Amino acid sequence: MTKRVLLISPYFPPHNTIGTKRAINFVQGIHGMDNWEVIVLASKPFNDKNDFRLTEQIPSDVAVNYGFVGIFRPIIQFLAKGLKKSKSKPVITKVAGPKKKKSKSKPSKSLTPFDQYLWDTGSAVRNGKKLIKKFKPDVIWVNADPWSGFLVADKLSRKFGIPWVADLRDPWTIFEKKMELRPKLTANAIRRYERKFFESASKVVLNTETSCLAYKEVYSGSLNKKFTFIRNAFNEKLLKEGLVTSPNEVFTFGYYGGFRKFVPSNYLLKGFAAFVENIKLDPTQVKLEVKGNVYSDFWNQVKEFELEDYVSVEKEINLDDTIALLRSWDVLLLSAVYDFRWMISAKFYDYLFARKPILAVSDNDELNELISITQSGSWAKTDQSEEIEQLFATYYKAGKTGLVDNEALIEPYGLNSQAKQFLQVLNDVIS
Repeated sequence: MTKRVLLISPYFPPHNTIGTKRAINFVQGIHGMDNWEVIVLASKPFNDKNDFRLTEQIPSDVAVNYGFVGIFRPIIQFLAKGLKKSKSKPVITKVAGPKKKKSKSKPSKSLTPFDQYLWDTGSAVRNGKKLIKKFKPDVIWVNADPWSGFLVADKLSRKFGIPWVADLRDPWTIFEKKMELRPKLTANAIRRYERKFFESASKVVLNTETSCLAYKEVYSGSLNKKFTFIRNAFNEKLLKEGLVTSPNEVFTFGYYGGFRKFVPSNYLLKGFAAFVENIKLDPTQVKLEVKGNVYSDFWNQVKEFELEDYVSVEKEINLDDTIALLRSWDVLLLSAVYDFRWMISAKFYDYLFARKPILAVSDNDELNELISITQSGSWAKTDQSEEIEQLFATYYKAGKTGLVDNEALIEPYGLNSQAKQFLQVLNDVIS
């Protein structure tokens, strides 16, 4: 007998965002397996972060409705761009002379309990109803964030009596540093909504064991049994085979993704600078490349550590070009501070598939354990500055190498294993 699941995921091809990857994995891993069919409610593209090649990753017989966003979305997007432009300020990178104490600027507060898709939930519910009446799904599965998908699933579940699964790519209320950015009233509203959604959902899926255990401590009783975790995974179908060795003559440390408030660059840059200084290397011998967006502090740190000639930054690439980029680098860099301990970046699993050595500056015990289990590289904690410097030196002195010989060890962290876990949750929900 055919079983159907309605996937609600605003991020979906051709959206070229990291949130799209889990949705692609879900569709590829579930559709056609164990008699399951996937129907999708997604957001039509409304920004320039699109890669239309990603649509080729979706089986042709998967029904996709792009009606999550409403007719007012273009207007909302236009107004949002105008507001953002008016608030933008020039980046100051001057770090000369004695440092003066500066009063700490207050972080900007996020006022809404949800996200920009909140204004589209009416359209999402209407189109969700159409899909349910046409396909009669057995389960609703939400890829979040955006958290507004939970509002839609909760309403559809209550109206049609269909069980739903909350799949959190990132934790919500237990991420204390992000919650601090919310005004008190907004934070309280988020906690109420989170509890409401978790009570309504049949299963709550996290993507790390750490966040799963943390939520189990917060929610006791019957809710406690709803929590499980399914880690992110590399997708062999999405990640095309790339170069095996670096085409660069210069030894290159590479960082894929952005640096921002909760993913800081200072520990990596400080360690790299000390390594360059101690071995007396010039920019023709070693460099550090970043593919992604960086915050203004990054350039201040580059100047402070006198790395202007060693560091380069370029914009992000399309998802299916990832593996060629990663294999063009000699060592892959990761940054994971204590405040980010609830999550493991999705790029880590792409790093595994690339099978180039990983150098992680990480206070995330679960991430460090996975690096050790897969024998994919080395890690040091943020307060171990000498160890960080030594890791840079060790990899450089080892010279350019081929792929890490750990193919069997990384197999459990690929799409096939992830799909089995998705299927297990779906079958448990309808059993």
